[in-house]
Amino acid sequence: MPKISLTGFKDPVRRPRYIIWTGVAVLMLAAVVIVALGVTSTYWFCANGCHKVQDDTITAYDASSHSQISCMACHMPVNADPITFLLHKAEALGELYLTVTDNFELPLNAHSYVAMEMPEKQCTQCHSSNREITPGPGIIIDHEIHHEEEVSCTMCHNRVAHPEDFEMALTDPKTGEKSHKHANFMDMEACFRCHGLEKDAVAPGACGKCHPKGFKLKPASHDAAAFYPNGHAEMALKEIERVDEVKAESKEGTESKEGTESKEGTESKEGTESKDGASLGIEEAYASGGEANKWSESLPAVEEVNYCSTCHAKSFCSNCHGMEMPHPEEFKTESHPDLVKTKVDKCDMCHSVKKTRFLFCNDCHHGSASNWKYDSKIAWQTQHAATVTKNGIAGCLDKCHQKKYCQDCHTKLNPVPGSHKAADWLRKSAEALGVHADQFKGQPESCEICHGGDAPNKNKFCIACHVLEMPHPQTFKKFHSKTGKERPAVCATCHAFKELCSDCHHKGAVDGRPWQGVHGGVVAKDGATGCLEACHKADFCVTCHTAQKVVPASHKQAGWTKRVSLGTKALHPATWEKAKDSCTYCHGVGEPSKNAFCNKCHQLPMPHPDGYGEKEDGGAHAEGFSKKTLNRNACVNCHIQAFCDGCHHDYTGAERWVTFHDAPAKKSDEAVEACLDKCHGEVYCSNCHVRRAAEILSGTR
Repeated sequence: MPKISLTGFKDPVRRPRYIIWTGVAVLMLAAVVIVALGVTSTYWFCANGCHKVQDDTITAYDASSHSQISCMACHMPVNADPITFLLHKAEALGELYLTVTDNFELPLNAHSYVAMEMPEKQCTQCHSSNREITPGPGIIIDHEIHHEEEVSCTMCHNRVAHPEDFEMALTDPKTGEKSHKHANFMDMEACFRCHGLEKDAVAPGACGKCHPKGFKLKPASHDAAAFYPNGHAEMALKEIERVDEVKAESKEGTESKEGTESKEGTESKEGTESKDGASLGIEEAYASGGEANKWSESLPAVEEVNYCSTCHAKSFCSNCHGMEMPHPEEFKTESHPDLVKTKVDKCDMCHSVKKTRFLFCNDCHHGSASNWKYDSKIAWQTQHAATVTKNGIAGCLDKCHQKKYCQDCHTKLNPVPGSHKAADWLRKSAEALGVHADQFKGQPESCEICHGGDAPNKNKFCIACHVLEMPHPQTFKKFHSKTGKERPAVCATCHAFKELCSDCHHKGAVDGRPWQGVHGGVVAKDGATGCLEACHKADFCVTCHTAQKVVPASHKQAGWTKRVSLGTKALHPATWEKAKDSCTYCHGVGEPSKNAFCNKCHQLPMPHPDGYGEKEDGGAHAEGFSKKTLNRNACVNCHIQAFCDGCHHDYTGAERWVTFHDAPAKKSDEAVEACLDKCHGEVYCSNCHVRRAAEILSGTR
């Protein structure tokens, strides 16, 4: 790296040359700086050199009445000293960096910060007090009082050099959205940053202070046919909502500004100025002259001014409506029912409650504020029954009405609820009680409106119909059978189907079917002991079965009375062994040998005693046949022929013995003699053979 030597200035020979060339270098550098300062202060540089961020600003400037005045005339303090000028240029390099890196936001000077800080001297350097002031038609402006209150010119005339009466062309590099226009401080809303109709306003806001007599104060929007009553309310609410959103955004921006500036690594104030698009250092430049605007930090943004408040004080709405407007949240949830009682005419002003049969009230109370979908096309009186039936009246009584309100209406109009006219209101079907019972269980307070608030067992209306205590107490089950027998009509008021008793008392009968159709299977399976223990006497079953001529299904089975084959026994003895009590209900008590019913059929002691049919000697039954105290008819009550053949003929076939008796007869005469000795007489064979021969000869066999 070359070294700068100062030895030449010490050498008498070279010193003049060093001094001359040093002077030339200084002069050349000064020339470059002077030219640079001049160029960067020109319109050309602002319009073309910085066009990336200045296009919209230059377009506005070119169309203004100040287009022939240099930018520096307004954007530099009046009579600024060279140091201030140079500092401004040095600080402006920061804007160059933001421009090159696309780290700027549009629009520039978004909140008109420059106008708020610009001292009055910036304007009065050209506009002297001798110049005649010509405000627009319908406007009265006392500039002198504004001067005395230190309200600078640009606090109102912020867009005088940059009027934005065109569509913005630039796009914000950060958001990608079109740049928006600046607030115009000449609009009435901007005036009301200071002026106001309230007592604590900085400046008066009376119409006559700024507008001459005869000036039409009423905006065109107020003359629209739909402006009253709905239009003005919608307009006011939208304006309130807009202002609230702006204030919320402003608060969020203020809270996040410090963090954002820290992240960007800039000084707090410089970061704010860069973000707003103001010229860096302009605040310091103006402040150094002692002329910084005292109002710049205290005035609200124009966007925060409510348009309606420029003509109407806060009390304007409440004075007309007779209550606070817009309604506070407490009014909606608590106080308005009492107010309606005395000021329903005030409600009618906006909500037309009288003309529309309280449609507005119904929309909320019987619609959005409840779980009922209210149909505004149908009067509430004709549809409230359905919602009361569904939801009950608790919501109605809690919020607005008392029970007497419902009673007075129903008593006057004498309506019968639609639910009461349903076919299943008193009773549903054989399986269930009427709908009214379910309704009472779910919403007893709804019934109380017409029928009184006493419990059913004390309520005259309920007692007149039910007679008995309702709902039945637990002790009712112990004595209800007596009531049912003595006063069946009372029970039939609710329990119109006789299966109710069966379903409760009879096991297995819970489907509403008549007990007679299902009890056979239950008794056959479990016996009737439980029936006799709980309710019936033994003769009850006999009396019913006899009267109805009912034979149990088991008795109709094949083989119930006697054998159907040699290998099976009759079924009824086994059933008797399993459930003797069941047989006694119809056939009497006692063992079969002593039972009259059994003896009448069997004609013999049953079961047969041991040895009754011994194979060796035939036992007692052979003796009975011999003495003719027993005959074949008595045996066939139980036994089929194959049973006899199996023993007497030593045969176990399924077919009758007569088909096969020739075989043993052919073997020997002894076999035939054995038959004659034991059972048959000599004429027994001839009777059969002669009959069969005759049948063959006659062709009938």
